[in-house]
Amino acid sequence: MGKSKMSRKDDILSAATELFAVQGFNGTATSEIAARAGVAQGTVFHHFKSKENLLVAICDQLVQDYVSGLLAAAEVPGTGWEALERALRFALDFLDERSDSISVAIRETPFLKGETYKRHHPHFQELMGRIILVYEGCLRRGEEDGSILPVKVRESAFFLHMLINGVHYSRVHDVLEAPEMKSDIIEFVRRSLSSEGTPGEKRGAGGGE
Repeated sequence: MGKSKMSRKDDILSAATELFAVQGFNGTATSEIAARAGVAQGTVFHHFKSKENLLVAICDQLVQDYVSGLLAAAEVPGTGWEALERALRFALDFLDERSDSISVAIRETPFLKGETYKRHHPHFQELMGRIILVYEGCLRRGEEDGSILPVKVRESAFFLHMLINGVHYSRVHDVLEAPEMKSDIIEFVRRSLSSEGTPGEKRGAGGGE
């Protein structure tokens, strides 16, 4: 029995991700993607129309999976701080689990041409906004239950988003490779936002002793 259309599409996405991660967008021909996926070259164009659209699809799937996973991590019952910590751990683990896709998204999207970028930019901006809303929800929940100190919620959520983005960029470009980086980031955010600071260190709303 032949593969379904969705299965072939997934195979093409996986093949393109692997090749773009190793050879780069410009260094990969659609014929190579087709060969890696085990489909005809025409099948690649049937599903994605162009190599640029294939790159957009890789990024879209990556961000959609990231948003849904982040939301699922934050929605588990518990305090606002516990929700935020789970969300941050998911975000940091996601880097390891989807390293090829993240590398492609960061390194190769500058090759998107003007019109393609303009057409898809609002969609990706909307997805980025949803990520920030997840962090906002954790912070508001934490302020309400007392597990997070009073903060400027929108600004703090944006900072958390940029903090995780910075880790992703640093890892992809081999700027930073610290074995304890994940735990250090969680500890930094805990000290900055949690009403308990570090385990055993209870703080008041003002963050003092």
